[in-house]
Amino acid sequence: MRNFLLYATFAIAVCVITNSATAQQVPARSNYLMTPFQDHVAAAGNKPCLDMRMGFRNQWVGFEGAPAYSFASLTGRIAQTNNSIHGIGGRIETDEAGPWGTTSFSLAYAYKIQLTRGGWLSSGISVGVIQHRLSTGRLDFPDVEVANDPAVVGTTQFVFPSIDAGIWYENAHSFLGITLINATAAELSEMTLSTKTARHVVATGGTSIELDGRFVFRPSGQVRIVSGLTPALDVTCNIVYDEIISIGVGYRNQTAVIAHLQLALFDYVKVGYSYDFGISDIRIASGSSHEITLALSACDMRSKKAEHCSAYD
Repeated sequence: MRNFLLYATFAIAVCVITNSATAQQVPARSNYLMTPFQDHVAAAGNKPCLDMRMGFRNQWVGFEGAPAYSFASLTGRIAQTNNSIHGIGGRIETDEAGPWGTTSFSLAYAYKIQLTRGGWLSSGISVGVIQHRLSTGRLDFPDVEVANDPAVVGTTQFVFPSIDAGIWYENAHSFLGITLINATAAELSEMTLSTKTARHVVATGGTSIELDGRFVFRPSGQVRIVSGLTPALDVTCNIVYDEIISIGVGYRNQTAVIAHLQLALFDYVKVGYSYDFGISDIRIASGSSHEITLALSACDMRSKKAEHCSAYD
């Protein structure tokens, strides 16, 4: 059964990768271990309590028109038995980059079954809408009016449906998720000529290794793939002490070295912060990015009732 799941996972990955389209990347997050539901709809209901995540990312600080990304999500369970779970969740995201901006909202459902070796396999789907906006007043055309530029069409916003689908597997110490994001891949021809949104493939995996005493070593990785662009690869290694404090370092290929810090406040709140040290050519204008994530749980995060895979938060 374990080998079958492994082969099936890689088969799905190949299928969705070969069907991706050419366009820009969706926003990446350094604190991806704290926000699995943002990337993987099949993670809805992973935790037994209502679980809220909020975050903000300020990329390339000091760079005019730099991307600013924020999100909020809420997940929970609507029914469960000894070997099955029905999970639901909702997400809202905004992303601003110069004159271009997007806002999205989606609702997700995930069905989970327990396997014979104790792990859980989930499949999930979400449906929602995405609004793309173009602020033509912020475009700089020194010699021609915006209305006369052939690349810009009259409509300054466009709303279209979006569908995400994926699978998720986890046991007590490891997890793996693969998701196709924006399966609809709508065209934005009403706004700009020859522009199409992208399908993205996101794969995230990690494990936890118990060390001496109360320390845990938590390595993980995430890859984001879209046709026509270099895959974005994040690798992160964290040391966790008693689920109270986590310190780590990460690397994003050809882009940044990342410092991670996570603290548990009280028994129901966790705060995560990451600082990206830019290593690409853009560091000449702006060498850093900041990201903060807040996790709120309806039950004590360290209680047996809230137990989940120890490789993520």
